[in-house]
Amino acid sequence: SGRQATGSLVVSEGGIVDTTQYRKFRIRTNPPAGGPNDVAMMEEVLKRRFKHAEWPYPDLLVVDGGKPQLGRALAVLSRMNISIPVIGLAKRREEIYTDKGRIRLPLTSPALHLLQRIRDEAHRFALSYHRKLRNKRAFATIDRT
Repeated sequence: SGRQATGSLVVSEGGIVDTTQYRKFRIRTNPPAGGPNDVAMMEEVLKRRFKHAEWPYPDLLVVDGGKPQLGRALAVLSRMNISIPVIGLAKRREEIYTDKGRIRLPLTSPALHLLQRIRDEAHRFALSYHRKLRNKRAFATIDRT
């Protein structure tokens, strides 16, 4: 429903996650009448993330999604004059999207498995934050009654 929407940033260096660099984001923009807009929420997270000059830029930015998400990420980086390679990982067919086109790695590819683990970790981290916010709101409602 778009309530308590969250986003996340996870970092992997050399195939190892670095939880000290994880960041969570509470989505500030209200969802449109039609419900949540994943592309717009991702744009908000990217803008907020790249406003932090003190956070090191990644060697590769992996966004969760296909062409629409990749396009929005590239537009945000372009507007901010940031030059970082970006790929999108679409879950449906586990396809990788780049500014040059689509890549399909074998489902047994170690490179694909690494990208999947990073994406799944970002989902896990965002979902845990979402649940925390949802529970906090639920208990606040109970305390008022």
